[in-house]
Amino acid sequence: MQNLNLNKEQLDALREIGNIGGGNAATALSQFLDRRVSVTVPQATLLSLDDFSGYEFMMKPEELSIAVSLRILGKLKGGMLVLFSQRDALLMIDILMQRKMGSTEIFTTIDESALSESTHIICCSYLNAIGEFLKLYQLIPSITQTALDRVDKLSKVLIKRFVGGDIGYVLPIQNHLIVEDIEVNLYVIFLLEPESQIKILEMIGL
Repeated sequence: MQNLNLNKEQLDALREIGNIGGGNAATALSQFLDRRVSVTVPQATLLSLDDFSGYEFMMKPEELSIAVSLRILGKLKGGMLVLFSQRDALLMIDILMQRKMGSTEIFTTIDESALSESTHIICCSYLNAIGEFLKLYQLIPSITQTALDRVDKLSKVLIKRFVGGDIGYVLPIQNHLIVEDIEVNLYVIFLLEPESQIKILEMIGL
């Protein structure tokens, strides 16, 4: 599998996908929460599956984390993961449930539903952004599923759920989500099927 060594311009092109998706997500979440929301994208890259298995997120591999996953239906086949550290997922639930920050310590069914709903909004926003870049429209997200485990185990298990023989690369996009003065960190991760993989590689000059 091709080992990608992206230059600054190519990484900036990938970040632009994240900036548009993050901007869409901020607008949608602001309306959903009726609060001021902003999203910044400090990092986006394109990795082979081999590199991704050892990719270091914003948490340690053994740290407990929460992933919300869905399938992409329509003209683009693949999947998406939204990955939170345990701390950031609990903060996001506090925001969604309008609780005092730091008060949520365990996940209830209602909490999981709220996190899934907000994550679905983020995924839809990103799908609109990547659809514009790839000129692939009518991208439809499936119902989300939530899993809780070590981050290294989660990434491997959830990727296997989506990855077919032709999927070679993943696109992880780091997000800093700020709701008024509360910061939540997360990753939006695309699992790329052949057509989107080729188009993104062409877009950034590979």
